[in-house]
Amino acid sequence: MTQAKGADMQNVTGATDLEESVIVVLDGTAATAEMVGEMTRAGTRVTAVGSSFRDVVAVLSGDVYVMVADLADPEQWDTAVLRAERRNGPVGRVLDPAGVLAARAA
Repeated sequence: MTQAKGADMQNVTGATDLEESVIVVLDGTAATAEMVGEMTRAGTRVTAVGSSFRDVVAVLSGDVYVMVADLADPEQWDTAVLRAERRNGPVGRVLDPAGVLAARAA
């Protein structure tokens, strides 16, 4: 699984390999919500993980698997990844535009 921090929307909106899915770490911005929408419209299986219900409500649709998790808690993150894989298949990329996971690791 690879992780993109500060990912450019133009580079991540295309469909990924048919066997892989993508996790997007939500940051509450309209740009990230639009990125999720563009990816799903392109046929990418997307799991969106946010730290609050407010983050995930912007991307709720039948095509996006959404979860709320405390991203500072490694156990909750691991559970989110496992659930994403169960639902959408192997995770090929984690997109973290705001660097939320990097801040957790620091």
